[in-house]
Amino acid sequence: MGKTGNRLAVSSIIFTSNDSEVLLKGMIQRGYLGYETELVITQSQLNQVINTLSKQNAYFKIDECLQSEIIGRDEKLFYADFGHLSNSLIEVESIIGTQEIMQIRA
Repeated sequence: MGKTGNRLAVSSIIFTSNDSEVLLKGMIQRGYLGYETELVITQSQLNQVINTLSKQNAYFKIDECLQSEIIGRDEKLFYADFGHLSNSLIEVESIIGTQEIMQIRA
């Protein structure tokens, strides 16, 4: 997938306490085109996303967005909805770095 000009309007995140991967949901925007997408990112990349959202939104606090529920013994499901943010756009390149991503279409 070409990386030039791709911006992601982050809508939500989902992860469990026992997994190092995070499901990031949003809409990829490339020029006038946009499509829903889901990316699996690492905890480090999640920190980059949260830092970017914090810089772009003056009153953003992750602890106010993040919710959890117990899904098993010693395991929690965490999720956050970012639909209320005034600026949830982030550059895709800033979170994937040099990691290759692939788009699958059916």
